[in-house]
Amino acid sequence: MNTLMFKDKKETKVMKICRAILLLMVTTVVTITANAQNKEVPQEIAPIDAPFEVAELERPSFPDRTFDIRDYGAQPMSDDSTFKNTDAIHRAIEAAHQAGGGRVLIPEGEWLTGPIHMMSNINLHIAKGAVLEFSTDKQDYLPVVRQRHEGVEAYNYSPMIYAFKLKNVAVTGKGTLDGQGDHWWAWADEHNHSYGERTEATKVPLSRREYGKGAGLEGMRPNFMIFWKSENILVEGITLKDSPMWNVHLVYSNKAIVRDVTVNSLRAPNGDGVVLDSASDVLVEYNHFQTGDDAVVLKSGVNEEALKIDMPTQNIVVRNFEARNVRTGSGGIVFGSETSGGIRNVYVHDAYFEGTDRGIRFKTERGRGNVIENIYVRDIRMKDIDSQAINFNTYYSGPGITGPAPLIRNIDIRNIHIDGVPEPIVLVGLPEKWLENILLQDVTVVNAKEGALVTRVKNLTMRNVEISSENRAMEVNDSYELTLDNVTLTDNAEGPPMLLKGEYTGAIFTDDFPLNRIEFGDQVSKEMVSEKPEQQVW
Repeated sequence: MNTLMFKDKKETKVMKICRAILLLMVTTVVTITANAQNKEVPQEIAPIDAPFEVAELERPSFPDRTFDIRDYGAQPMSDDSTFKNTDAIHRAIEAAHQAGGGRVLIPEGEWLTGPIHMMSNINLHIAKGAVLEFSTDKQDYLPVVRQRHEGVEAYNYSPMIYAFKLKNVAVTGKGTLDGQGDHWWAWADEHNHSYGERTEATKVPLSRREYGKGAGLEGMRPNFMIFWKSENILVEGITLKDSPMWNVHLVYSNKAIVRDVTVNSLRAPNGDGVVLDSASDVLVEYNHFQTGDDAVVLKSGVNEEALKIDMPTQNIVVRNFEARNVRTGSGGIVFGSETSGGIRNVYVHDAYFEGTDRGIRFKTERGRGNVIENIYVRDIRMKDIDSQAINFNTYYSGPGITGPAPLIRNIDIRNIHIDGVPEPIVLVGLPEKWLENILLQDVTVVNAKEGALVTRVKNLTMRNVEISSENRAMEVNDSYELTLDNVTLTDNAEGPPMLLKGEYTGAIFTDDFPLNRIEFGDQVSKEMVSEKPEQQVW
């Protein structure tokens, strides 16, 4: 058993006890928060207290008028019914719009429909006990509409719900929207997903790119909801089931609230829950995810096209949510891999991840360019993570990719508890663009197979971090300016629990630790380790 502890010289016994009590309180609060996800969601939206400016967000208001789809010819489903309510729903939306707005009611019962195209000042309300099933006839989703598919603009089959350049628009209620995704997944496999190569498509103008149904190619599945260049958006209370692909997708949109939404897309390939894509001033809270891909993911487009558009995802708050059984290489909160417009000013706090492939994940690669910066993550509890709990992956498609390198910097992660994971912390920067200014504070890791892996990071601070693993607890390779403040490393491996290696590794700052408990690679000397400076970046 190896234990390596880096401690502050001035920390007294009383201070240690107080710190332990504080960490226990933090863990308890996170646990209570996680358990609270199953309780009733507060009606009032709490004020946003973020470490950056966010626009004032409140629910959009609508005139107190109800337009029941039954009054416009809608008929509920029966055992042998194939009647589609697409036209009836659109007549209700048109009537509400012409009247100045209001609530379009999908009442209790089962209703079959094709895609729904929203209008401004409309609240599409799915009543409790209502199930809105979407047609499996692809012809219903024509003509094609403009969208962004995996970071590249395309013309493709309409999403189930489409809001194009609207203001004041909502989808609310306690009912269920069923995308009947099985047929879309099988169809995509049948066509071998042959809808074009996205990194090639982004090199030519939209009118000439070979990408999606608009170019005559089949296999590109539509999203469940797309809000395109829209403003004052609310999605609240509903359940989304079996989407063909991504669920709630905000593209070039701003001032949006997504809350108390349940997403069940566990069987769906690319069934991401909430996708914020070059979106700004968004609140995502009290949501429940069981998804076939990322639970909440922030994106901003792919390569040449998105670099030219240069529209970041920014000023985002994601709080009070849970992600369970999130699959296909995904995570609870994810940044990327489509990051060419940049991502900045994001505050994520109070969440519970269980049985997810990954927890907190940054994924990008050469060709993306731009910057991911000013990201704050707090109070996350993770249980039984399948791959990495905290992961920075700058080689998302492998090392052979070329193009402008992305930069990840100013990442502040605190109050994280991880119980059960193969690789708890993996931070990997590019040779030409190291990760910069990373803080890991009050992080506890237990029941880990491997330890932390840090590669090509400049200015990493680890404060009040405890890692307990089977194999070596920490390995640092080609990293510079590493500050270790009260770090505890415990493992069951032979030899020292920490390895420092790499020709560029240096400027390791800490207090009073035994050098014979650290293994130094051939290119790293003991002189690279010195006392912690009084002034630190974080």
